[in-house]
Amino acid sequence: MLADVVAMRSFLAAVEALAVERVRQACEEEARRVEDGRRAACAGPERFSGDMGRALAVSEVAVAEGIGEFAAARLLAAAESLCGVQLAVLDRLEAGMLTEAHACVITDETATLPEAAAGEFGIECLRRLETRTGRRRTPAEFRRAVRALRERLHPESIRARRVKAEKDRGVWVKPEPDGMCTLTAFLPAQVGLAVHPRVDALARARRDADPQEARTLPQLRADALAAAVLAQAEDGDVPVPAAEIVVHIPVGTLLGVGEEPGELEGYGPIDAATARELAVAAPTWQRLLDSAEGVPLSLGRAAYRPPKGLRRYIEYRDGMCQFPSCTCPGRRGETDHVVEWQHGGATDAANLQILCRKHHALKSLGLWRAERLQPNPDGSAGDLHWTSPLGGTALAGPVDRELGPLREPRPTRDDPDPPADLGGSGAEGPGARSGCRA
Repeated sequence: MLADVVAMRSFLAAVEALAVERVRQACEEEARRVEDGRRAACAGPERFSGDMGRALAVSEVAVAEGIGEFAAARLLAAAESLCGVQLAVLDRLEAGMLTEAHACVITDETATLPEAAAGEFGIECLRRLETRTGRRRTPAEFRRAVRALRERLHPESIRARRVKAEKDRGVWVKPEPDGMCTLTAFLPAQVGLAVHPRVDALARARRDADPQEARTLPQLRADALAAAVLAQAEDGDVPVPAAEIVVHIPVGTLLGVGEEPGELEGYGPIDAATARELAVAAPTWQRLLDSAEGVPLSLGRAAYRPPKGLRRYIEYRDGMCQFPSCTCPGRRGETDHVVEWQHGGATDAANLQILCRKHHALKSLGLWRAERLQPNPDGSAGDLHWTSPLGGTALAGPVDRELGPLREPRPTRDDPDPPADLGGSGAEGPGARSGCRA
């Protein structure tokens, strides 16, 4: 039965690849139609600088499957490879003769191969699926064998490929449970292999200098890395900009008369003690109000761009890009009119949302349409109903602050209960919130 399940998974993976490829082709056709229409109408400046069809396809797949756009982009690349130069691999997958994990190894390793060499490489990979004794290699064993084969068959030198790969270097953060996170750096091998011994040496030196040190070596490495990155510059060195930490904290928690958790922007709920520690160190404070003395929630048609106070309110309310599959933090997004200004939309809280630059461009080009649903019973803004050019639909809305900023795996999100100082009175009470930046 388990063997049959594996074969069925392989078949479904092949069907999924065919469906994703059909979506990609349809999205590219839709993007060409929009672009031709813009040229014919002599439209204004270009709103989208990248591959519009690709971006549209990624968003369509992400919404349809309920996954993030990074995962959707990988799925799209694998499907394009399987339905293109790797048809032999697709046939094996459809017949249940190849697992999805093995197929992913082939598509991953052929991602940077020239198309002329990718087909032959896929055939050679299939020949190495089994050992000389007839035993099928596990995905991990298969990847090692395929990677060695790729090095021999790749027409470009390893140096040329390293130069290209270095363009993808970066640093990412992933929230983890219990007030922790994982910081990941994608670096050139020689840099990463130099950084780790340096951090290890700092940790061991600290342990050797203090016989009473209670921290473990892994803990010391983590603390040494944080200290090295966040340390202030020495005299004569280039100044190091201070890191910005945004915390939303209830006034009762701040004053010590309550223990309601604060919120660390980009992460989610944190314990009251940590929130107070960050608040004490904050050099600047901002209050979020919606009274006549605070933030105006509506400018009607009097202005196109919202003032800083209204922008700050929308940024806090939405938390992140309001496109269904996007998790771009609100502070890096752009303010968008749900009903476009040129079509009569007002500059108010009900008609404003935060979108990242990419999804803002897709909406402005008419490739995705958004509609604000009716307000919730508590008066907070309703969810957004999105419709794609292929007919797909999805809901998005402000971040659920009880659960933090992570959206998956919840397919829809309810609006958070508005804090007391966003309710209209303007009076600060135990439920009022302040934003502090450290």
